[in-house]
Amino acid sequence: MDFKSVFSHVGTILEIFGILALIPIFISFIYEEGIYTPFFLTAVLSFGFGTVLDRRFPKTDLNLGSAMGVASISFILISLLGAIPYLPYASPLDAVFESVSGITTTSLTIFIPDSLPNSIIFWRSFTQWIGGVGILLIFLLLVRSPGMASYYLYKAEAKEEKIEASVGHTVKRTFKIYGIYTIIGIILLTAVGMPVFDSVINTFSSISTGGFSSKADSIAGYANPAAEFIIILLMIVGATSFFIHDKFLRRQFLYYTQNIETRIFWLLIGIFSVLLSISFLGMSDPLRHGIFMAFSALTTTGFTTITQFPAVTKLLLIILMVIGGYAGSTAGGIKIIRFAIIGKSFAWLGKKISYPQEAVIPFKIKDKLLKDHELTIISLFVVVYMVILIISALALSFLGYAPFDAAFEVTSAQGNVGLSVLPLETMHWTGKLVLIVNMLLGRLEIFPFLVLIYAIYRRKIKHAHY
Repeated sequence: MDFKSVFSHVGTILEIFGILALIPIFISFIYEEGIYTPFFLTAVLSFGFGTVLDRRFPKTDLNLGSAMGVASISFILISLLGAIPYLPYASPLDAVFESVSGITTTSLTIFIPDSLPNSIIFWRSFTQWIGGVGILLIFLLLVRSPGMASYYLYKAEAKEEKIEASVGHTVKRTFKIYGIYTIIGIILLTAVGMPVFDSVINTFSSISTGGFSSKADSIAGYANPAAEFIIILLMIVGATSFFIHDKFLRRQFLYYTQNIETRIFWLLIGIFSVLLSISFLGMSDPLRHGIFMAFSALTTTGFTTITQFPAVTKLLLIILMVIGGYAGSTAGGIKIIRFAIIGKSFAWLGKKISYPQEAVIPFKIKDKLLKDHELTIISLFVVVYMVILIISALALSFLGYAPFDAAFEVTSAQGNVGLSVLPLETMHWTGKLVLIVNMLLGRLEIFPFLVLIYAIYRRKIKHAHY
């Protein structure tokens, strides 16, 4: 890993974040809140530190390992800097927790949104929008890595369409697609009666599959079925692959229906909407809540229209939160395509074992051949993902929480969902640290952090020999 180049690219990202951190100042001015210093300090520190890194180190083309290093370091530094505006309202740990939850598009929170100034409410959702754009750009940088969810399904499309032709092109294309949907979302929510400010907040959180809302009861606080329908559409947009949106802009509309993830997505939505609706029987509008919560959990957005989850509901939501959305989207989880590959691998493995050892049994997904080493990496990722979930759930259980609730909470954190059944504001600091680690690992799909740790270890060993 070329650390000098990594630091230079991280510097550029911090410069951009520093500029974006100035935007909430205008919100504070509009609502006459007088909250300027925290955002200005965030902007100055981020831009200043970023400028030092950008100018101090040479910038070269990133190889795969260096790109993973940039992704890992950037998310950590931005999460720390993004915590500054929360410090007047929370302890340093809680401020970092809220910032990590925003940047990773998770939406677990220690705040009651209704009690916060509008500029801080805006900052919470805006950081999710920033994190959503960021994860798409990182995804495109790492698209050729077999460790990322996109590789085995989208590598051909990436080469044919040349989406990654240049960094500048990638950034412009991403912001164009992301920006168009954001503007449409704000207009639609405002049109169905949601206040303009709330429309902006909820659109930011929907498109990024984040889930922060301006109300403590989330979307339930609006009691607006029309707004819920629009938010479902926005959650689908956020959880759908960047490549599919790119095809849409190229007027290749059939690509959506032909995509294997699309078929699995709607199959899961159909099945779990029914199951969740049944789990809500006895409550008002069980079908309405069942459909909305199915979309919210599978897209890993974390919005809610209901505040109490029966035990069977928690189990159904855990399954959806583990699976997650499309590869190459803002959604979290292990991703639908990995879920499909692991599911299909059982039949393939049975066939491989039953045939002679020298027989070649190809593994295909959507007529694309998957090599053995790619399948190994995918399987390894899922195993590591589940192991981390189990260890984290045990850690929360040792703090005195019910094992099932602990499993729900860490699944939500690592899947970057935000649905919660535990009182986070009173949680012991060790539990909050566990969830912070879950959120960061889940957002970057574990491997980039492992690569960074290994690179740092090798660098120390190398210096130790001199």
